[in-house]
Amino acid sequence: MKPILPVHLNFAQKAKIGFEIQGIWPIKKLNRLCESLLTNEGDIEAELRFDRAGPIPFIVGHITAELDLKCQRCMQSVKYPIDTHFKIGMVQNEAQLEKLSDEYEPYLLEDENNHLPDMLEDELLLAMPLVALHDFDCSDYLNEQQTEQDGKVEKTEAEKKDNPFAVLKDLL
Repeated sequence: MKPILPVHLNFAQKAKIGFEIQGIWPIKKLNRLCESLLTNEGDIEAELRFDRAGPIPFIVGHITAELDLKCQRCMQSVKYPIDTHFKIGMVQNEAQLEKLSDEYEPYLLEDENNHLPDMLEDELLLAMPLVALHDFDCSDYLNEQQTEQDGKVEKTEAEKKDNPFAVLKDLL
C-alpha cells in the first residue's frame, strides 16, 4: 500500500534537493474534481520528481486514477481511466514566466508552503475529457429507456380514460 501524500510541500526547496515522492490521495478530498463525478470513491496515485534545470525549478509528474463520470449520451456511469504525465516549471513572477521554456506548464509559487492536492487536482481536471461518452454505442440503452417511458405514458392516458369521475368534469 502506498503512503498518503502530504498536503503541504515547499516545492522550490524540494526542487533544490532533487526530491522524489510517490503516494495516493483520496478522490473525495478533491472538491472541484468531485463536482464533475458521479461518485467520489477511490484514490489517485501520483509519482512526482522535483528538480532544477539551471535556474528553473520544475516538477515532473505522473498521475493515474479511474474516475466515475456521467456519459453524456445515455446519462449512465462511465469509468474513465486517467494516465497523465506533466512537466511543470515553477515561477515567482511574470519575468520568469516569459523566460520559461514551452516544454513546461507554468506554476506560480505564491508562498513557501504549496498545497500539493490542489496542484494534482489541476492536472486531473486538465486530463478529463470535455464530454464523457462510453466507448461503445450506448444508444440501445437510451432506446430501451424511451420505450419504457412511452409505455408508462400510454398506461397513464388509459387510466385517465377509465376514470369514473371523468363524467363529473363535464357537468362542471
